[in-house]
Amino acid sequence: MIGGGGGDPHRSIPVWRAALYGSSLWKMWLRRRRPEMVIRRVEDPVQGDAKLGDALFTGSYAFQGETLVSRTQPVWEPDGHSAAWLEDLHSFLWIRDLRAAGDELASLHARKLIDSWLEAYADWHPEFWRIDILSNRVTAWLLHADFLLKRADDAFRQRFNTALTAQVRHLAHGARVPRLAYRPVAAVRGLYLSGLLLSGGAKCLQQARLLLPEALKTAPGHDPLISPRPSECVGLLEQLITLRGVLAECGEEPAAATVTPALRETASCVSTCLLGDHQLGQFHGGVAGDAGQIRRFLNACRDAGPGSADATGYRRMSVGGTTVIADFGLPPPGGSSAPLCFEMSDADQRLIVNCGPVQPMVRAAGTAPRGNSTHSTLSIRDSDARLRRDQRNPMVTAERRPREDGEEVTGMHRGYEARFGIIHVRRLALSRGGRTLTGTETLTGRREHPFVIRFHLHPKVQPLGGEDSRSVLLHRSGRVWEFHFEGDAALSIEPSVYMDNGAEIADTWQVVLTGRYRSPVSAVTWRLVRSASE
Repeated sequence: MIGGGGGDPHRSIPVWRAALYGSSLWKMWLRRRRPEMVIRRVEDPVQGDAKLGDALFTGSYAFQGETLVSRTQPVWEPDGHSAAWLEDLHSFLWIRDLRAAGDELASLHARKLIDSWLEAYADWHPEFWRIDILSNRVTAWLLHADFLLKRADDAFRQRFNTALTAQVRHLAHGARVPRLAYRPVAAVRGLYLSGLLLSGGAKCLQQARLLLPEALKTAPGHDPLISPRPSECVGLLEQLITLRGVLAECGEEPAAATVTPALRETASCVSTCLLGDHQLGQFHGGVAGDAGQIRRFLNACRDAGPGSADATGYRRMSVGGTTVIADFGLPPPGGSSAPLCFEMSDADQRLIVNCGPVQPMVRAAGTAPRGNSTHSTLSIRDSDARLRRDQRNPMVTAERRPREDGEEVTGMHRGYEARFGIIHVRRLALSRGGRTLTGTETLTGRREHPFVIRFHLHPKVQPLGGEDSRSVLLHRSGRVWEFHFEGDAALSIEPSVYMDNGAEIADTWQVVLTGRYRSPVSAVTWRLVRSASE
C-alpha cells in the first residue's frame, strides 16, 4: 500500500545506524526476552477481496498494476518490478484477501508464504524493514493472527511470535518524532495495534498515543495549500480506516474520534482526484491505482461524512461526462514542482495526462526529466518552478468562480518570479455540456523569456493534423477532440512517455505550444472541443 506523509522513502539511513541494525548485537537485542503473543482478536475494518485471494493462492501476485506469476513460492525481489510493487508484496496486507478466500488451505498457504519470507528477511533488511513497510506487515500479522495460526504447529507459532516481536521492537525503536518523517500514520498504526493486541504492549500503546497527533498533521486538509500525491492518499486511507476501526473496537474512543477528521478529508482528496475511469490523476509522479481497491476504501469510510472538495490544492470540474482535475497547490515533500498542471478525461477515456512515475526508470537510463516537463503545464525556459511557503505573499493561489454556462477555476503561481521575473496565471473553464474546455495562460512580469506549454496525451490518443497550423485532432476509441489555440506561439507534436501503473513505460505524444513572453503581458488561449458527432 502507498501511504501518506512526507519525506524521501529512499533516503539512506546513516552508515553507523545501518551497521548497528545489521549487527549480531542488534539481532540479540531484538530477541533479548521471551516472544510476545497476540492476546486479543479484532476484526479487520477493511474487507478482503476473495478474487484477489484466489489469485494469490494460485501464485499470481498482482499489485500496483503489475503481476508476477510464481506457482511454487514468491520471488521476493524479482527484477523489473517497481518499488511500489515490492512494498505491497513485503507489507503482507494482502493476507486479508487470502483470508477472504475463506478456507483452511488458504491459511496453510499463508503460513508457507510467511515461512518463505522468514528464510530471507527474519533479520533487519535496509529496504523491507523500513519503518512504514515493517509497520504495515506488523499490522497484517496482528489483524489476522487467528487466521494465520489456525491449526498451526508449535514450531510455526514459535517462529511467528519471535519474528513478530522482533519487528515490533524495531518499530518502537524507529518510530520516534525526530525520525518519523515518512508515512507516520502507518508507523503509529503498527504501534497502536501492537500496544492493544500484544502481551506486554503497554509501552507501544503509550508511544502511539504520543505520536498520533503529530502523525495526523500529515493528512490532507491539515494544510489546505498542499496538494498531496493522490496515490499516497489511497494507502493513507487504508491506514486511517483500520486505525479508527481498531481503536473503536478496543474502547479507545477519544483517539478514534481524533482520526475521523483526517479520514474524512483524505477520502475527500481521493474522490476529488478521480478521473472518469475511477482511477487517480497522476500528479507528483504518482500512479493511477486500482479502481476496485479505491472504491472499497471509499465505501468503508462513508460514515465519516463529507469532506471539503477544496481542502487541498486540487480543483475538480466534472460536467457532461468530461472531468478535469487541476493542481493549484504547493507540492508535497518529495513531489514534483509542476504548478497548475491538469488532467482530463472524456467519460472513462483519459485524454490529457501527466507522465506518472517515470523519473526513476528514466534516470536509470541516463536521462533525468524535470518535474515540469513530465506534467501538462507551462514552464519558463523549460525549467522547474521553485515554490515555497510564504504566508504574507502566497506562492500559489486558487479560485473557483460560478458561471452560467459551466464551471471555472483559476490558479496563479510565482514559482518563476525570483529567477525570471514572471508570474503565471491559468484559467480553466468547462462548458455546461462538457463539450469545451477553454484554457487561458497569462504571463506578467518584467523580463522576456521563452515558454513552453505541454499537453501530454494518453498513449491511446492519436494526434492528427488539423485544418491549419493552429489546430490538431485528438482521436481515441472513436471519440474526437479538436485542439486549437490563439496567441503568439507555435504548435508542434513531440514524443513523450507515460506510465500509469506498473514498471512499463509507454511511448506517447504531447502537444506543445512554444512562444516567448514579452513584457508587460502575454496570453495564449487554447480550447479542446469535442466533436459535434459525439
